[in-house]
Amino acid sequence: MELINEPAVLTAVAPAGHRDRLLTFFTRGQGGVRLYARRPSARGAATMFLEPLQGGELVFVRTREGDRGRMHSFVPQRVWPGIRAELGRTVQALAFLELLNGMLAEGEPHAETFELLVGFLNRLEQERRPGLARIVASLRLVTVAGFAPHLESCTVCLRATGAAAGLLFSPEAGGIVCRECRSQTHLGTLPISPGALGYLRRVLSLSEGQARRLRIAPAVEREVSRLLDAFVEARTDVRPRCASALERLEAV
Repeated sequence: MELINEPAVLTAVAPAGHRDRLLTFFTRGQGGVRLYARRPSARGAATMFLEPLQGGELVFVRTREGDRGRMHSFVPQRVWPGIRAELGRTVQALAFLELLNGMLAEGEPHAETFELLVGFLNRLEQERRPGLARIVASLRLVTVAGFAPHLESCTVCLRATGAAAGLLFSPEAGGIVCRECRSQTHLGTLPISPGALGYLRRVLSLSEGQARRLRIAPAVEREVSRLLDAFVEARTDVRPRCASALERLEAV
């Protein structure tokens, strides 16, 4: 039996049977960790309410290789009140956690991803345009994971493409597809405007700090958000549950 202590962010909570919950954490040294924990009792001072968007010190027990571990303790130290105080920021944060959980490989340490997660949540408390912050962080995350969208040339014929109108984006193929290849391969595609394509290309070519300073029109931001959600769903086979909430917020 091994007792492990790690800085962690709680990214998901799900029921697991009558008495347990399955908690998903992202840790600095252990990567993604999914642990069983007993549901809190309705009585007693030790009752602990755990939900996503809590960061702190995690102690857990792992018995055998490949087995689900069990949480020993989790001491929340950061709950990001600026995110929780505003619905738009909360939904953007949860959408990013969905992406992270969809890509999560348990037991693979990735300190860069942990720092990216914590940095995004810290900045999101003050960001004036939380949607852009989520887009930049998500593109950084898929780049670190090694499957950023391919936007400089057609993913099928590899011919270079400009930013002219009429280009198509294929979440299935992982990037831009020219109309000729679209007609020959019958790939599922979405239209992409020159503004959205130009913004995505710039974000992927700049440092994170430079990308955060880019500004785009609200309509382009909404388009990029939808394209990114479709891309993530195609690459992870996980449908983003927060996408519909984001669309309703954008319509207000």
